[in-house]
Amino acid sequence: MRVKGKGPHNATLMFVGEGPGWEEDRAGEPFVGKTGQELDRFLDGEVLPSRDEVFLTNLYRQYHGKDYIYTSEDLAQDEPELIAELQQVKPRLIVPLGRHATRWFLGDVDLDGVQGIPWLSPND
Repeated sequence: MRVKGKGPHNATLMFVGEGPGWEEDRAGEPFVGKTGQELDRFLDGEVLPSRDEVFLTNLYRQYHGKDYIYTSEDLAQDEPELIAELQQVKPRLIVPLGRHATRWFLGDVDLDGVQGIPWLSPND
């Protein structure tokens, strides 16, 4: 099942993960498995917005199994959907979760070197 992004289209905060796991595939929603449960601990509505105030999505849209390695064909199929979500939501802050999402936004960077550092879009 293709797992599309979910959240308000006027969200100021967007989380972008790598791709859905089997629980997301079953539910048809992003971040409902273990990563989603961990994310929910932070999205408390007090320090950070609540889950229903942020847009949650993934770079890749289909679950192909635990050990599947995404290909350039997968990216070619799924990237337009992410770009459309970014254009529609226009978040002020994007939080990429993991190597694939981070490198999609920043290029071939060393994750230890960029972790926790805010990067501004050239349009800001």
